Order: sequence, then C-alpha cells, then structure tokens
Amino acid sequence: MIPDNQSRVSADKRGKVKADSSDSRETIRVRGRKRKAFFGLYAGSLDALLWLGLYFALTKITGEYNIVTLASVFIPFGFLMISIALVGGYRYRTDFASLRYASEHLIASTCGYFVAAFGLYVVASIGPAATSSRAIFTLSVVAFAVATLAARRLFWFSTRGWRDQGKLLAIVDKDLGPIFYKDYLASKQQQQVEYLASDLSMLGSRLAGEDTPLLKTEAAHLIPQLRANHVEAFEAIIIASRFSHLDHRVMERLGKIQFELMPVYPMETFYENYWQKVPVDLIGPAWPLETEFTLVQHSVYSTIKRCVDFLIALTALIMISPILLLVMLVILILDGRPVIYSQPRTGIHGVPFTLYKFRTMKVGSDKGDGYTREGDSRVSRLGSFLRKSRLDELPQLWNVLKGDMSLIGPRAEWVRLVADYERQIPHYHYRHLVRPGITGWAQVNYPYGASLEDTIEKFSYDLYYIRNFSLRLDAEVVLKTFHTMLFGKGR
Repeated sequence: MIPDNQSRVSADKRGKVKADSSDSRETIRVRGRKRKAFFGLYAGSLDALLWLGLYFALTKITGEYNIVTLASVFIPFGFLMISIALVGGYRYRTDFASLRYASEHLIASTCGYFVAAFGLYVVASIGPAATSSRAIFTLSVVAFAVATLAARRLFWFSTRGWRDQGKLLAIVDKDLGPIFYKDYLASKQQQQVEYLASDLSMLGSRLAGEDTPLLKTEAAHLIPQLRANHVEAFEAIIIASRFSHLDHRVMERLGKIQFELMPVYPMETFYENYWQKVPVDLIGPAWPLETEFTLVQHSVYSTIKRCVDFLIALTALIMISPILLLVMLVILILDGRPVIYSQPRTGIHGVPFTLYKFRTMKVGSDKGDGYTREGDSRVSRLGSFLRKSRLDELPQLWNVLKGDMSLIGPRAEWVRLVADYERQIPHYHYRHLVRPGITGWAQVNYPYGASLEDTIEKFSYDLYYIRNFSLRLDAEVVLKTFHTMLFGKGR
C-alpha cells in the first residue's frame, strides 16, 4: 500500500507540475494577447479621435465652408488606418522611435492619401452632389500623419523602462560567440544577456577572453528543460552558433519555443531585425541564392529607381547650377586648380568608371594613404566645410545622369582600394551587385571608414541594403541623409 500511495503522490505532483507549467504558458499567451489587443485598441481609438478632431477643427477654423459628409470623414480615415496597419502601426512591438518606422509611416500616409483622394473625389463623387474641400482634406491628412507618428513615438519613449527589463538568452560557440558578444557591447541595447555554451567543452571558459562572461551552463542541459515559467523574463533567444554545433534535442526544443513562447533568432536574423546589418562572417558563396533575398536587379523597382535617378539628377543639375558655379569659383580663388577631382571607381558588376567631385584635398594627395582620417592635414579648410556639408558630392549628379551611379547605394570605392579589399574581405564583390550611390545605408549608419576594420563594418551595412533593396529602405536613407547634412556628421 505504501508504494502505491507514494506512486499516487508522485503522479499527483507530476500532474500538478505539468498543470502549473501549462497554466504558466497559457498565462504568457493571454498576457501577450492582452498587450497586443490593448495597444491595437488604444492606437486605433487615438487615431480616430485625432482624425475627427483635426478634420472638424480645420472645418471650423476655415469658416465652415467645407461640405462634411459621411464619405468625406470615413473614406480617408479608413484608407489611412489600413495603410498604417500595413507597416506595423498597430503592433506594440514595433520600434516607433526609429527613422525606419518614421519613413514607413509617412510613406504609408502618403499612399493612403492618394488612394483616399481617388475614392473620395473620383468614385464617391459621381453624381450632382457637391464634394468636400480638397484643401481641408489634404491639410487633415498631413496633420494626421504627423500627429499619429508623434503619438507613437511618445508611447515608445514612455514604455522604454519596461522594454529594457527583458533579457536575452544567447547560445554561443567558439567561432560566432565572441563576434556576437563584441557587437552587442558596441550596440546601443541595454538588456542583460545570459550566455549558454553550445557544447560541453566550453564550460568553465570565458566567452571572449579576460573580463568577459564565464560560461557556466550548456545549452543541451538547459534548453530542453525550458518551460513557460522559466522564460517569462526573456525577450528572445539568439543562436550565435553554427547549427552543426548544437545537439538535436536543443534544435527540436528551440523550434517549439519559437512557436509557443517567444522569438528564436539565428544570428543573421537578429542582426537584421535589431541592428539592420548582415554579419560578414556568416555569408558564403550561396548568399545571393538564399530564401527571402529581395535583391532583384531586373525588378520593376530597379527600373523605376533608374528613371527617378535620371529625372532627379537632371532637375537638380539645372536648379543648382548657380550653386555649382559659386562653389567652383570659391575653390578656384582659395585653393586654385583643378576645381573638379576625378578618380577611377568601381561600379555595378565591378565595371570601373570615372567619378567626379569638387576637390577638397591638396593636389597629389591620392598618391599617399588611401584613407581620409579625422583632422587629415591633406584636407583644406574649405574642403573640410565642403565634406561636412556634402557639397563636394554634387558633381556626382553627372555620374547619376550617365548611369554610373544611383542617388542611393553603397559608396563607390577607389579601384585601387577595391583590389585590396577583395583580397582581404571574403565576398566583398557582393557590394557591386547594385549601382553605387551618392548616399547609402552604410554611409548614414557608420562614420567615414579609416581602416580595414571600418571597411568590414560598413560592408555589413551594404549587405543589409543589398538584401533589403526597396523603396522603404531608400526612403529611410533619404531621411537619415538629411539628418547627417543638418548636423554636419561625416568627413
């Protein structure tokens, strides 16, 4: 009887533990659904109040000459909500403080404006009835786009303390673990990271040398036993390890965790989602063939982008010709000839071309060091101003007009440096899959490169741009470029 009672008690305990674990998992799911539902309801209700308030306030201020109808109120709002929802405007995990989201939000609002205008003034206006004011409609959409973006940014910053409490769990091996650790330290993230060894041989060792985390737990010991009540404090799991280094039980459990509990990111995916770059150490010869690779050189967007580049470059050259002449005159007076500096650069598919810029350095400076460093004595006083203001880049509009370059793309590097980089940096030729640009993702996210290490870091941002080649990313580059120009960053 005693063994039977003990077995019954043991079974009851196991059942209770299993029930508690199930309840805890369900608690996390319910909590997650409530957060999502609450924010969606909060953001949707706030947007509705903002739209109604702005639309009727503008109608009142302008003397109530606007004709208010159900269509004029609800058609624009409906299309604007759909557009904002498509870019994550009603997801509480979206990074509303980023320029990336700001560009998506404004692009979505612009698209919603044009679709709503078509629906309101073409489809819904069929018949003799008068239509509402186009001016008030336009002003309302502009004010709504700005106000809703500001409200989301306010929400993001007010909940920063709560978000920073979430920890990250990283599974590391000897190859990729130190790389992830150093990159995480260099990032702006504030979460605590708990590190797990990918195999038993790493236990008791330091992750990346002296004064770095000591690896005390093996992934094969912890991950298979992870349950909902153990992961409440974690935001995500990062696999900073080769998959071949992980036990099959770990991989099976990570797959279930990904679907049941929280995100599990391979290292490359984490870098793309959190830091908008691709780690150079993880790419290989098959990188352009991988799934979800969005570089499509012959896509409709590529054609549209080339047409837009041509039209903008032509228009800009005509409009700023007085500025070009003035800069040329000032360079001639202060620094002498030549005014224009030309140099062979590597273009799309590795084809060389001649790049043109306003001269900012002393004549013959290109025969020395290939890098321009902070406080470089070869740069003239006028040249320093031209570089910080980006005025020295204006002659490159001629390169864009000719098709050698795009307005946005990886930096066009000197042919001599490219030959060195391709020997020292694996797969460096991938950055030539698109046209080089006057500005680009790497240029606005990382300071001017002055070493091989800087070049590798910038290459990781170029890879992200190439992989995510899109209108949305180009729009974000434009916004960041304006920020760079206004605050005089770069060299």
